[in-house]
Amino acid sequence: MGMHLGTELKPSVDPSAGRFRFFISYAREDYNLAIAVNNAIQDASGPAAEVFMDVALQYGANFQKEINSRLDKTNVLVVVSSGILKSAFAYPGLELGYFTHLVKESETNPAFPRRIVPIYLEKPPDSIAADQGLNIGISRETLEKTVDEYEAELKIIGFNHPAVGLLRQMQGLIRKVREQQGLPEIPQDETERDLPSIVAKMLRAIFKHLKTTADPEGTLKPQYQITLQSSEDDLDKAGDGQLPGNAALVEVGRGTLANIFGILSTATTWDKFQEQTKPNKFSYSWVDAITKVVRTSLKSLAKDNTQVIVSYDESSAYRVILTTGIRYFNGHREFNIYFVETLRPRYGDPKTTLLFEGLEIACRFRSLFLEEASPFSIAVFGAAKPERLKDYANNMERELNLMLRDSLEVGLDDLSKWLGLLEGALLVRSSRAWLPLNERLRDEIKKIRASEAENLENCRTTLIATLEEIETTMRPLNAEIIAQMGDKLKTDPRLLQKNAP
Repeated sequence: MGMHLGTELKPSVDPSAGRFRFFISYAREDYNLAIAVNNAIQDASGPAAEVFMDVALQYGANFQKEINSRLDKTNVLVVVSSGILKSAFAYPGLELGYFTHLVKESETNPAFPRRIVPIYLEKPPDSIAADQGLNIGISRETLEKTVDEYEAELKIIGFNHPAVGLLRQMQGLIRKVREQQGLPEIPQDETERDLPSIVAKMLRAIFKHLKTTADPEGTLKPQYQITLQSSEDDLDKAGDGQLPGNAALVEVGRGTLANIFGILSTATTWDKFQEQTKPNKFSYSWVDAITKVVRTSLKSLAKDNTQVIVSYDESSAYRVILTTGIRYFNGHREFNIYFVETLRPRYGDPKTTLLFEGLEIACRFRSLFLEEASPFSIAVFGAAKPERLKDYANNMERELNLMLRDSLEVGLDDLSKWLGLLEGALLVRSSRAWLPLNERLRDEIKKIRASEAENLENCRTTLIATLEEIETTMRPLNAEIIAQMGDKLKTDPRLLQKNAP
């Protein structure tokens, strides 16, 4: 999230007991509007209130838990909306839903009032249209004016302006709450009293931003995209298989990458991205996939676009695709990377399709782990040269990610989809056996990725022990699953074609 035209975020005062709290809720597209609103509320409130935006969260924080904790202490949720189309899972919706529940719970507690205030362009979001808020009043027609023309209008803002009235209401609510809590009134300084100037400053920043910013609805972008920016010298110094720690990583797509990586924002450096994502078990595969698509493009025109990653919550899988790598005359390099959700087409009878896809996954599992000719067999890992172990581990994790993606798509984690097709007890036994083994296997892969050369043999030993347990435990279960699926396709007339001989 970048800052434009001088709309820098003012630091909020440190929270303390009895302080009135605002929470600014916004979508990524409305970041600059939210900054202007944040600064206006902070100027009008002074030290009597804390104004919070999620940019204040520390890297690596459990952001949803932290946001909910902040909302628990919030008096006023300010929802900033430009009306630009948001992704289906935009965070303002989560924040609004959570806080709406808190508002209902607090209706019987006058000492801790809660309120939702929409601040919007032209019209409020439908979900909060009934809440009293503020129309900023900058329409498309307003934006036809020059900056000088709009500046002239701002000079005549008085205390009857709607935005001034809203800030006065907030000041009055803060005083009332402090009085109810037995806290002394905090005298207002000159800035807090000059509400028309505060409003003019806010509207000026919003106008300039909207005046010089393209409408995202007029630009088609992929849902998930990042741009990695670095210099040729830094890429050379980083060495093969690495990316510079100071490389900039910026979100440019329509969707928020929090849905993939579980972090607040990737508008950061490569080092900080790795630090933020390190607690997640998929972190190494994310780092490896992005690194590979960038580094292979530096060697030749043939880019490695075969990388597949799994989201932090295991709900989706994505292809990692490098679309363009740009070299500028000054040595600056820029790489545009898309994350495209992988989907599999389905045809025919849903139950037949489900069985065929389940059978395919079960057979792939057998080929990967239960056959001597498998590239991931115990014999292969035992005989592999130490310098090849990391490549083997990388390839194994990619296959695990692909298999997890396909398993989720056919609902192997949802017993209700398979009732009548497989014995429920068999699915339960298989799941209970595989899940801990899968965790161990991924942990061993992670250790190999991070291990120094002198520790690779110890990692090899523990990984082989895990593969041996997988073979012993999963072989009979896998065989039973394949047999039951095959029998079901042969014997259930509802799953056979009517005209079959």
